[in-house]
Amino acid sequence: MTAKQFDLLDGHVLVLGYGDLTEPILEELAERDGVAHAVVTTDDAAARRLAERSVPVLTADPSDVEPLHRTHIEDARAVVVATEDDARDALAILTARQLNPDVRIVAAATQRENIDKLRRAGADQVISPSTLGGHILIDCAFGGDGNDALAALFDDAFDSAE
Repeated sequence: MTAKQFDLLDGHVLVLGYGDLTEPILEELAERDGVAHAVVTTDDAAARRLAERSVPVLTADPSDVEPLHRTHIEDARAVVVATEDDARDALAILTARQLNPDVRIVAAATQRENIDKLRRAGADQVISPSTLGGHILIDCAFGGDGNDALAALFDDAFDSAE
């Protein structure tokens, strides 16, 4: 993506990192018409694949100040942190929070014992995909459709975030 294209970003979602969750995140963003987004990742191969699909991408460390400025974090509506490394996520969260104290930051915890650490780093909401998946699988195994597990998890997640 060119510097001019990055300059056009405003009210966008900034995705920090690339991993198993990135594609579903990008699919969800694409389904929301008019929501601009950009990805910052250290993964050169992933960055090339994303660029080929016209996804705005910057190959850089998502915890560094300069790439977050280049992708206009100060104008972002939200930041999604999902590097698949909780320590790197914490650094990215700290940097994002420093550069835009008012932005909504959502993070994916790779290890569920790091959920509180990522919240303390400055994430507004932290989701553990493995915990979420485990609860849904067991709910379905006992004849549910996963909705009860989701409802309980969302209630717990939002109660603990307040």
